[in-house]
Amino acid sequence: MQSTRRTLSSLLALATLIAAAVTSSPTVALAEKFYEDVRRIDQALRTNPNKVIDQAIESCRVRRNAAMKLYEVGQHTRAERRLRHCFDTLQIPLEVKKAVVKVPTPEELRAKAAKEIERALTLQPNAEDGLKIYRECAACHMPEGWGYTTGLVPQLAGQHRQVIIKQLADIRAGNRENPLMEPYSSVESIGGAQAIADVAEYIDTLEITIENGKGDGSDLALGKKLYEANCVRCHGADGAGDPEKYIPRIQAQHYKYLVRQLERMLEGKRKNADPEMLAQVKGFNPSELDAILDYVSRLTPPEELQAPPGWTNPDFAQ
Repeated sequence: MQSTRRTLSSLLALATLIAAAVTSSPTVALAEKFYEDVRRIDQALRTNPNKVIDQAIESCRVRRNAAMKLYEVGQHTRAERRLRHCFDTLQIPLEVKKAVVKVPTPEELRAKAAKEIERALTLQPNAEDGLKIYRECAACHMPEGWGYTTGLVPQLAGQHRQVIIKQLADIRAGNRENPLMEPYSSVESIGGAQAIADVAEYIDTLEITIENGKGDGSDLALGKKLYEANCVRCHGADGAGDPEKYIPRIQAQHYKYLVRQLERMLEGKRKNADPEMLAQVKGFNPSELDAILDYVSRLTPPEELQAPPGWTNPDFAQ
């Protein structure tokens, strides 16, 4: 009999512990809601949006602090009750109505970018103002605009201003995903259409290095053959591109950057990729694509656009 009583007692104790654990362990969602409520109350205590009296502010502050202590020791219901008092005292709603965010369509993104491109191209560019903007860009793109052979940052030097304008406008409109560039190219960061016209003008004046990153050179004959058969019509025999059609200069571009961008296109992550080009490259196997990009990385601009040996950007001279 005593053994049975001890067993029942143990079971009751275990049940009590389980109940306490359930009571004191809110779900992640409930915990997030509690701390979000605290954040909203703290903001209201700082700003007092409804101009309640000082005594009400102090009363809420006391109850807010008490709620935090109660929550930490597992008294969640009592803690939430004190927060509700704060919501009433501060005259702020318990729930925040979340705005329905309309996701723009690809057509809307392209239209938004096109509008800024058109605007920027009608403006008179100022290279001196462009330099002021580019000083911030140089932290990644380097003062000379040569980027890095690792492929993370492209060579921008000498790129057609129309191409720079288009790519910046596409990034700003969300028509090209580029998380690294978004904070630095935004209207808030550099300014409006005039700013992208100015910085594009400056970049176009930079000397191009031909000491760029290249592939291993193992199949250049195949790369040349495929490039001439498939790419010359748009990019030109020497890779100079076509600024009027926003086709970029790919001469002396880093091999690894070319590879990275082509991968993003094939994965659907570069939304502003030319559909015709995308359809074309899908027809090549990996070794053919590698041969083409290796060949492209070795195309050189005219001598007058090339950086002299040892050239450094005089605009950044100390």
